Amino acid sequence: MALAVGCLLAGCATNPPEPEPKPAPPPSPTGPDPALVSWAGGYCGAVKDMRLIVYRMAKGYDIETAADLPKAEESLKKLDTALTAAITGLEKLPKIAQNADELAAGELAFYRKLHGKVTEFRTLLPRGGVEYAKAALTLSGADLVTHVPAVKTGDVPGLDQAMKADKACELVG
Repeated sequence: MALAVGCLLAGCATNPPEPEPKPAPPPSPTGPDPALVSWAGGYCGAVKDMRLIVYRMAKGYDIETAADLPKAEESLKKLDTALTAAITGLEKLPKIAQNADELAAGELAFYRKLHGKVTEFRTLLPRGGVEYAKAALTLSGADLVTHVPAVKTGDVPGLDQAMKADKACELVG
């Protein structure tokens, strides 16, 4: 007996076999709702460019002389195109859940209102001159930068998880 205890203490015993690795747990059946993931992809596709366009637009301070007016016209044209695409995308979203529908409706109303302003700015720009162009760009940019949706994506149950599951939502939040 003493010999057996001595061998164990000295490391003479054989190592027990390593346990077999446990299989990976099955994927969670409670992942994001596929219908909500699809809705999120449509929503993000519609609004993604709107989050970035303000950084690409000419700013009021970029317009110093009449020679700079084409920059203003080009920026307003790009904004007009992006707004049209956002409005079209939001209009195509199916009704899915109250909070999601409220989010989409609020964004749609904001983009329609801004589109109306941009259309007016573009119409008056040729006669408005440098100061008008500066104001149009400044106001449009300020509207985009300060806009906060009435319903946040985090207020829509499951939407944050659904947005993480769709590549179109990488820069939207």
